[in-house]
Amino acid sequence: MNQSEEELRERLGQVEESLARLRADLPAPPADAGDFVDSGQYLAQREELEGQIELLENERERLRDSLGLR
Repeated sequence: MNQSEEELRERLGQVEESLARLRADLPAPPADAGDFVDSGQYLAQREELEGQIELLENERERLRDSLGLR
């Protein structure tokens, strides 16, 4: 499906907003690293968010390429 430049720019803005929100949501490491349950939950949550960020960064690059932005 061919999207118009306006649609691509709108989607790019949405992707950039989502990236900012996800980066802000990245959890800080637990203060007490001795609690393995908390550490495991922290790592799982962080890995999930980092995966979402990576997908959005790839989409952002594709959109920027389509728009001739580099």
